[in-house]
Amino acid sequence: MAGDRCGYHHDVTAIPGAGETTCWRPVWGDRDRCVWHADEFNKSEADLNELAPNEGERIDGAVITTTDLNETDMFSDVVMLEATFENVRLRYADFSEADLQRSTFNGVDAYGATFRRADLEDAQVKNSDLRSASLIHAELYKVAFSDTRVDRKTEFGSKLIYEERLEESDDDSTVATCQEAATWTYRQLESLFTRNADPVPTTKYFVREKDTRRKAAWKLGNYVRAVKMEASRWVMLYGTSPWRVLGGSAVVILICALLFPLTGGIQEMGADQAITYAVEQPQDTAVPVLVSVFLKSLYFSVVTFATLGFGDISPVGSFARFLAGVESLLGSLLMAMLVYVLTRTPR
Repeated sequence: MAGDRCGYHHDVTAIPGAGETTCWRPVWGDRDRCVWHADEFNKSEADLNELAPNEGERIDGAVITTTDLNETDMFSDVVMLEATFENVRLRYADFSEADLQRSTFNGVDAYGATFRRADLEDAQVKNSDLRSASLIHAELYKVAFSDTRVDRKTEFGSKLIYEERLEESDDDSTVATCQEAATWTYRQLESLFTRNADPVPTTKYFVREKDTRRKAAWKLGNYVRAVKMEASRWVMLYGTSPWRVLGGSAVVILICALLFPLTGGIQEMGADQAITYAVEQPQDTAVPVLVSVFLKSLYFSVVTFATLGFGDISPVGSFARFLAGVESLLGSLLMAMLVYVLTRTPR
């Protein structure tokens, strides 16, 4: 310490590129530390505002406890590595673009606060309120959320910043790093909303995690995995959407119903004779006949897809038989997927 200067030394060399800092702000009253580094509970907003940090200024290791700082913007675009916020009211406070790596938020009321583009990596958020807060493009890798309240107005953006960086990069190392950060953070958000008993955002971040893995697989050349994830995405949205499975089933049924009359047709066993429904020249066939053939083909397609096997109608020719076999296999697969999705979808 030098005279009336704080002299607080905070070693943050564990944070890449941070280095060491020494505080040379004036001491607070008769204390031996400045208002930011004095570990006391009676700091007021006026005390802090008197030595409010300038834009881009570092206040590593700052301690802010038991005070009311609602709607303050003094933390916007400042560096506060390993800072401690304890039992502080920060409603609608602005932390935009602040560097808060390895900081601790304990018992903080940050309802409606803004953390846009803030760096919160390795931070701890405990017993705090983040309802209606905005964390769009915030860096949240390895943030530990514990007993933290969120709601559907808590904004994390449509994509995490890590996923956007992955999309923009062609460097394998960067893609792998961004994938790890994005998938880890999405899992944390899933867990966070699960603990807050809200299944809709939980499902949303599960899908985003899978989307990140799919994009990374394409960029890293893992094409087998990428194709499998593309199929899972389109058919059942990674196991979260029964409507996609039902839609896919309807598409298969309709396509096969259109193809059966064109690939040899189907044959219905009547009382006296067999009736074949086939169309060789659709453009020359009357509309009522086309409708009648399609309805019979649609019935046969539904029966085949569901593997009911009534036996009243059968395919004619090799191509139609092959198509029926393929549809039957797809039907069994899609129905199994539907059961899987329905049993795991949050109710």
